Amino acid sequence: MLRYSIFVLISVLLINDVGFTQSITSQETSQTAKVKTEVQRRGTGPKSRVKVTLRNNTEVRGYINRISDSSFELTDRNTGQTTTIAYADTSRVQGNGLSKGAKIAIIAGVGVAILVVVIAAEFKANGY
Repeated sequence: MLRYSIFVLISVLLINDVGFTQSITSQETSQTAKVKTEVQRRGTGPKSRVKVTLRNNTEVRGYINRISDSSFELTDRNTGQTTTIAYADTSRVQGNGLSKGAKIAIIAGVGVAILVVVIAAEFKANGY
């Protein structure tokens, strides 16, 4: 009975470990696919400037020079040095400039400010 219990316990632990490993692998594959899509969306050339955060928390800045199936090349604008970065080593790709949400918030804020000024001018003109 004791042997059977130990056998079942070891089997459960091994199966659980395999499932956990597969979960981590699928998360890494998903992250790699997101990074690859983001790099391809931005395209290549000096106008495709990005800031890349690697998995070891190192940041690399430059523009995307070349895109391949497993990696992409980033060229530093100032030095001209080219760095090949694997998609699997990348945790985040950010473009320069404001995000779409920030731009919408700015436009909405300007619209509200103009509306307040117009209403205030109307109240002043009517003697309120």
